[in-house]
Amino acid sequence: MRKLALGEPGDIAAVPQMKNAVGRWVGAPRSQKATRWKARTYVRGFDGGRSEITRFARTRREAEAAVVEAVREFLRAGDAQLTASMSLVAAGELWLDQIDRPDSGKSRRTIADYAGLWKSYVCGVDSSLRQLTLAQANDPQRLRLFLQGIADTRGTVSAQKTKALLSNVLEYAVVNDVLADNAIRRVRAVKAKVAKPKARNHTRAMTRAERDHLITAAYDTAAKAGLNPRALRKRQTTADLIAFLAGTGVRIEEARRLRWPDVHLSKARVYIRGTKTQMSDRRLNMPQWLVQRLSERAERTGTQGLVFASPAYLNEPEIPWNQSNSSGAVRDALDAAGLTWAVPHTFRRTVASLLDQAGAPIASIADQMGHADVSMTARVYLGRDLKGDKGDLAAML
Repeated sequence: MRKLALGEPGDIAAVPQMKNAVGRWVGAPRSQKATRWKARTYVRGFDGGRSEITRFARTRREAEAAVVEAVREFLRAGDAQLTASMSLVAAGELWLDQIDRPDSGKSRRTIADYAGLWKSYVCGVDSSLRQLTLAQANDPQRLRLFLQGIADTRGTVSAQKTKALLSNVLEYAVVNDVLADNAIRRVRAVKAKVAKPKARNHTRAMTRAERDHLITAAYDTAAKAGLNPRALRKRQTTADLIAFLAGTGVRIEEARRLRWPDVHLSKARVYIRGTKTQMSDRRLNMPQWLVQRLSERAERTGTQGLVFASPAYLNEPEIPWNQSNSSGAVRDALDAAGLTWAVPHTFRRTVASLLDQAGAPIASIADQMGHADVSMTARVYLGRDLKGDKGDLAAML
């Protein structure tokens, strides 16, 4: 056997095999009788040690290809975490760790959403991908069937989000030379066999009357007698959060991260530290009715730490109210007020619409929303009325 250089593999030897009468694997006399192939080579690592690598497969070509891939991984293993033979679940965790870095450009909300999707759908007990390696999962047929299952049980939108998530993980493997291609690119868009009825309306804004009714209902709920201290704190925090969202149009994640030093009640101003882009950092003026609500909150809770700290704890202003619980509390308040069609993001659309109806310039509305692109505000947040009365426009002509 010739001497191998550091990092050099030897020639691959492949032999056909079959089972004998007692069920043991032995060499097949002819390749036509083979029921599997054994491929083997030796490789010298960068530490100078020589290792044997053996793989089995149905055909000679597959066995040799498996050895080539195993050698590639062996030589990478010293300084690389990501390999094709690791589990898809572990590969996804590595990708999540990467996007959790400051240089990823991902917002905290986006990272949390991705992590939740990964845990619920890919790592779930009923996931067909959970037990597969990264290489095994990178198969168009497997991916398509997996996504179709999600579409049929969880809805088309969930399948679309999961497809984007899997594509990110597989692309991460491609750019790191672990996979040759991203198989999900060959999977068409999937849709549920039967479309789910839409209980929520993500394109509608509240009227001013609906907004005011919701705020009043939330504070009425908090004012009910006989509440235990924890339930009272939760209802008061929910009402104050709703008022803040309705009076500013900030993202719920931005509200959850708001700290008292950034609230200037005497000037009716608040500094919002954005979660999306640099343009998300902005200073907003608050309406007087909201200043009054926050002043009352300051008297109850003090002005240290987070404005909307977790209501589950007494005198713990640094414990954040997690995204799931805070969104759930707002959801309950919307349902109780009869606004079952609305979602927490409806507050942003409502503020943009009310400002537009009042004649505010589109650029000012974009500044309020924290949008870097003014066209985003016009395209997504401001409602269109193609079939309504346009007598006011006619009068201008």
